[in-house]
Amino acid sequence: MSTSVIQTRIVIAVLLSCLAVWLPVKVHEAAEVAALPVHYVPTNERIVALTYDDGPYPLYTPKLLHVLKYYHVRATFFVIGERAKRWPDIVREAARDGHVIANHTYTHPAYFEYLPPAQITQELSCTQHIIYDLTGRRYGFFRPPKGLVNHNLAATARADGYQIILWSVSADHHEAKTPEEMAERVIRRIRPGSIILMHDGRFAVRWRDVAATPIIIRALKERGYRFVTVPELLDKLRLIEKLRAK
Repeated sequence: MSTSVIQTRIVIAVLLSCLAVWLPVKVHEAAEVAALPVHYVPTNERIVALTYDDGPYPLYTPKLLHVLKYYHVRATFFVIGERAKRWPDIVREAARDGHVIANHTYTHPAYFEYLPPAQITQELSCTQHIIYDLTGRRYGFFRPPKGLVNHNLAATARADGYQIILWSVSADHHEAKTPEEMAERVIRRIRPGSIILMHDGRFAVRWRDVAATPIIIRALKERGYRFVTVPELLDKLRLIEKLRAK
């Protein structure tokens, strides 16, 4: 084999290695993801987790809290740190109601998965400190912006002790233009152990998430489902893994 061929193969191998590190993986619905991220728990028990991203926001989050309290449902709110700092009373109220306050980065940066590890760590750490200051609780998991994960982000999260949480089904989709369509989309795709993605951020369309929430809750309760928080779902996953290891 000639020297030029060997050199070419080495260059190709290096390029492929770089691509493997930086290539993002977009996760939608029940798509399989490798290793770290969790998007559902394989269980026969009819439990599901309601999750909300991008809050808090004073126009929508308090209304959601009212709905959830009415139906005695606890959810998981993946908050943006700078918004939690701006509207701390909303975060405190959610925590008092028994909801889990989780990490969705500090500034919700575009291309978060491409940031240097030190910057990823800073984004997550700042938000963790805010959550702890407001709620007295700190959870070792987070959800990346737009569900984008690559090996750079996964490795950094693992090194920092975080579990990446994604979702099984999103209520927000271009196919679902009304609260009723959003709810129907979730109901059609739900299965035991699902994680449902919704939003309570600043965009005007988030009124639909508020309106869709009680429809989803009623429909799933009628089908025998029980709502749990993400930490409770992860406890179930750890139990399943422990039993499998025996």
